[in-house]
Amino acid sequence: MPTQLRMEGLFETMVSPAPVHDQDSPSEDLWVNLDPDMVCRDPLLLELHKYWDSKRNGRKFPSRRDIDPAEIPRHLGNVFLIDVSHEPLRLRYRLLGTRITDVMRRDSTGKFYDEIYAPDLLEAIYRSFHWMFENGQPLRTHGESYYPDRNFYTYEALNLPLSADGETIDMVFGGLVFHPKIPPRPDSVLDQR
Repeated sequence: MPTQLRMEGLFETMVSPAPVHDQDSPSEDLWVNLDPDMVCRDPLLLELHKYWDSKRNGRKFPSRRDIDPAEIPRHLGNVFLIDVSHEPLRLRYRLLGTRITDVMRRDSTGKFYDEIYAPDLLEAIYRSFHWMFENGQPLRTHGESYYPDRNFYTYEALNLPLSADGETIDMVFGGLVFHPKIPPRPDSVLDQR
């Protein structure tokens, strides 16, 4: 069954301001919202999904060896690879593109998620991976974030499962894009002289 991807609006990767009122469906979580309908806003993510889908060759998931960085050079700064260990679930960044590390102001390549993220955020992230394992499909996540450069961002990520045996997700390939967001202004107080 082919996965479908839709797009709403166009953004230029890394430089487009986000809309003041996000059009994504409301959620209880500002950090990690799940979008199984895969309503992507950034064309980079659409291209990565198309690439991933072309590598499936009739299988449920492509394998890591099917992904060739030389075939997606303009995407490499926004690409990630995540190693997945099951029982217990642990996630490790195998690769983070330079656009991602520039915004985060750290390179977490080689680190496990539980070494980096606070428990409440880790729980939200794991929820998205559990969804992928249970449904056997790619997943778009999106939300808001605040990074050390003291900027607020909206982000969207496309998580594309990989499998060495064609069934068990043992790695996730994908793209992550950030869009600067102007934080809300506090109510201005009028000077009443």
